[in-house]
Amino acid sequence: MISFKEIKMEFEVVPIKPLTIAIIIGAIYTGSRINNKIQFGVRAFISLIFLLVFSAYGSLIAIIFSIIGKRGLINYITARSYGFFASPAVGIFFKVQGEEYLNTRPAIFICNHQAAVDVLVLGRIFPKHCVVVGKASLRFIPLLGMFMSLGHAVFLDRKNHGSAVQALTKAAEDIKKQNTSVFIFPEGTRARLQEADLLPFKKGAFHMAVQAKIPIVPIVVANYSDNYDSKRKIFRGGEINIKVLPPIDVSNIDVDQIDTLTNSTRELMLKTLKEITPPHPT
Repeated sequence: MISFKEIKMEFEVVPIKPLTIAIIIGAIYTGSRINNKIQFGVRAFISLIFLLVFSAYGSLIAIIFSIIGKRGLINYITARSYGFFASPAVGIFFKVQGEEYLNTRPAIFICNHQAAVDVLVLGRIFPKHCVVVGKASLRFIPLLGMFMSLGHAVFLDRKNHGSAVQALTKAAEDIKKQNTSVFIFPEGTRARLQEADLLPFKKGAFHMAVQAKIPIVPIVVANYSDNYDSKRKIFRGGEINIKVLPPIDVSNIDVDQIDTLTNSTRELMLKTLKEITPPHPT
């Protein structure tokens, strides 16, 4: 027969672990609300966990959808699922204008490149039947590299110009054959700018569009340095504006006009970027 003393000891000991966990979670949550560095660390960790989980999820989706003949939806399903869960978890939300232009197919989708939150941007606006262009080093990141490979990503070795041109030329040919689209960041690297501005554009996306004779769809994401800035250890929640611009017809543009096309598209996107970026809080 259990004694009253044993019952009392059991009652006192059992709640210790849950209580300790609750206190730790409460302390982290409170700290993240009053200290930027703690908030940055917590939300960055949450983002990493979601990225790893959905990289594995994406690899599984890639295998299943390849078997059932739905390869064109692999990246779309994975990206949108990631965005649906990960964005609210870190308090980031998006307001999208011109979303109907994401249905353009085939197309070269180009977007300004800022920082790590761009992954969440992809989770909100990634189109159907589209592959992504990324740097070659991404291929070797565990889980993420596997998913991107299964999703037929185009990997570019920017240090090897000949290899990069060859990869883009093949991608342009695949666009024609498979009626698919490509998503690319024309700046080539994360800008990490605190003001509404763009780095110079590389011409790869524009060469692809002109070779394949398919439209360019510019996507402009407002500067979000007040929401996320790794240098200042800022990772606040908030709403970020995105504007998808009407497709740019390149059917009558020749290769010798690519410089003009690149510059005019950048100017259009920069003008839009300044329009949709809210002023810094005072």
